[in-house]
Amino acid sequence: MLRRQAWLAWLAGGGWLLFAVAAHAMFLDDDQNVTLRARIYSQAAIRTQNSEVFTNPTTKTGQLVQQRNFFNPELDAKLTSYLNWMNGGGLDWIKPDDLRFRIAGWGFYDGIYDYGSQQFDNSQAKVNASFMPVPEPVGIRPGGWYLRGPNIKLCSTGSTRCSAPTTFGDAFPDYDLEDPRSVYANQARVNELYLSYSKGPFFLRFGKQSISWGESDTIALLDQSNPFDLTLAAPGFFEDIDEARIPLYTLRTSYNIFDSLGPLSSGFVEGYWVPGGMDATTAITPYPNGASPYSPRGIDPQLLSTLPGGVFPPTFQFVLYDHIPQSDISSSRWGVRFQSVVDRFLTLQTWVYRTFPNPVPVKVGFRTGQQLNINGVNTFAVALEHHPAMVYGVAGTFFNETLDGIFRLNAQFFEHEQGFVPQTNLNICPVDPTNNKPCSNWAPTPGHPNGVPRNQFSAGQVPYANVLRYEIGFDRFFFMRFLNPSNSFVLSTSIVGNWNTSFTGDNENHFRFSGQLKPGPVCTARDAKGNCTAQRQRGQFQDDYVNSYPADFQGQITVQTDYMHGRLSPRLTFIQSMEGTAALHPSLIYRWNDWLLFQADYQYISGAYYGLGLFRDRDQASVRVTYQLN
Repeated sequence: MLRRQAWLAWLAGGGWLLFAVAAHAMFLDDDQNVTLRARIYSQAAIRTQNSEVFTNPTTKTGQLVQQRNFFNPELDAKLTSYLNWMNGGGLDWIKPDDLRFRIAGWGFYDGIYDYGSQQFDNSQAKVNASFMPVPEPVGIRPGGWYLRGPNIKLCSTGSTRCSAPTTFGDAFPDYDLEDPRSVYANQARVNELYLSYSKGPFFLRFGKQSISWGESDTIALLDQSNPFDLTLAAPGFFEDIDEARIPLYTLRTSYNIFDSLGPLSSGFVEGYWVPGGMDATTAITPYPNGASPYSPRGIDPQLLSTLPGGVFPPTFQFVLYDHIPQSDISSSRWGVRFQSVVDRFLTLQTWVYRTFPNPVPVKVGFRTGQQLNINGVNTFAVALEHHPAMVYGVAGTFFNETLDGIFRLNAQFFEHEQGFVPQTNLNICPVDPTNNKPCSNWAPTPGHPNGVPRNQFSAGQVPYANVLRYEIGFDRFFFMRFLNPSNSFVLSTSIVGNWNTSFTGDNENHFRFSGQLKPGPVCTARDAKGNCTAQRQRGQFQDDYVNSYPADFQGQITVQTDYMHGRLSPRLTFIQSMEGTAALHPSLIYRWNDWLLFQADYQYISGAYYGLGLFRDRDQASVRVTYQLN
């Protein structure tokens, strides 16, 4: 409670301080080299539809689902003038043409748990409420455990190299117990902290910063250099894309290698390195138990075991362990990019980088099929694995006179990207038409260690895929005088798609969507009237999981214009996927003046239960008030 009060006091005091100053940036020195800026907003959102059946917890139309108070202060300092003492001496060769320092904060407080819809506070309070890392009585398990950490250490009983784990800390050393309030209710961090140096054609920036290579229209599908905050579902739809991007401590440099070289001009090469020992940050994966209004659909997996037709015995303890990368050199990210203009017509870029895509769930256990037992407690553990992938990309931008617009082309090949095939990741049964054939009846899997048949208690493995992602975009300005006689409209369109080249269609390579279960249980028996008389919970068979397609795409259109001399800006975004998911996002921004903005948004999702459609029962209307010190 004291921590919540401190957050509220900080926000309130900071707000009064900023409103007390003039509505422009604050210069902290006479030469105006040091500048303080800030962006602060308060946003409230209400649900505009009832949640669907099997969504937990249930939400009603009109309920408050967000009251987000966000702050982003920035301090910039121009340091070049303070180095004039280097002129004319032995240090003149390294005296910068430009030297800058920047530090920016990022944080928010969401009051949904304190004065919002009560069901979300009730759900988050159950997370890890029964956590007991030491011996405990065997019985019905009341709830799952959610943790993060870099290590998993398991040994088979009787191993000469090590012994079976006797405590939770032995199996998962250096773990951190997750607290939903520190994820969904309030966070704060140093968002940017870097020093920029330039001398002639050379540029260097070191510190915490963002790298954005590839298109990131609305929803960032190709821009994966940096991780994105996932706690508000889809970055770019429920949360501003730049606000969702997570900066990393990075050494970044570029060099202008030529002004003109045959048909090429303005050529430069750029590179970056994120030392894994300094920063191996990955996004926090949302909990699948309704702890937040934006949590993935479903209930606590532990509770599935206590329902009829449960996935595993109710005496087992379910553990979801976010297995984050080790903080060492093996977790380093890096990238190299070249850019030039071809025939003064085509802006061409090509790059390669190493990154950590979104994690996939993998069953933790022994290859022998032996049940994982930690100090007398049978444990059903699933790890979220973060494995690196290489990305090779090319992009081009050019102006077309016939259509009077700009074309954007982007293609990226993700090599050895981790995927999700349920019978491989979780070692469950493949497709079963009868819906109730036990795993033990299946023949041994070829190549499986010791020829052991698939067993829900055995360890899983990570399958890999090579995925081609692409975007074709077109932007232009145009006039519609009958709608806006004074200003033009901005049109931005794109088609974003992907092709999983490793998808073969058989069970071994039938990829599914990130471990997301289909909604609701499966009926296994009906009476003469068609009423369900027996059912099982999803999770035991491959077809229980949301499908993924070898090739799919989505189209998106954004239109924006300005009225009242730029003070009123309506905007409309429409997204349609090949699988049938549709999303609509109209917004309206009114600029009272340069420092106070009012904004209204409506987010609507419908159609297939896939991709963005996983949140099709989360339609909402929101209002925002933004203060800008700029």
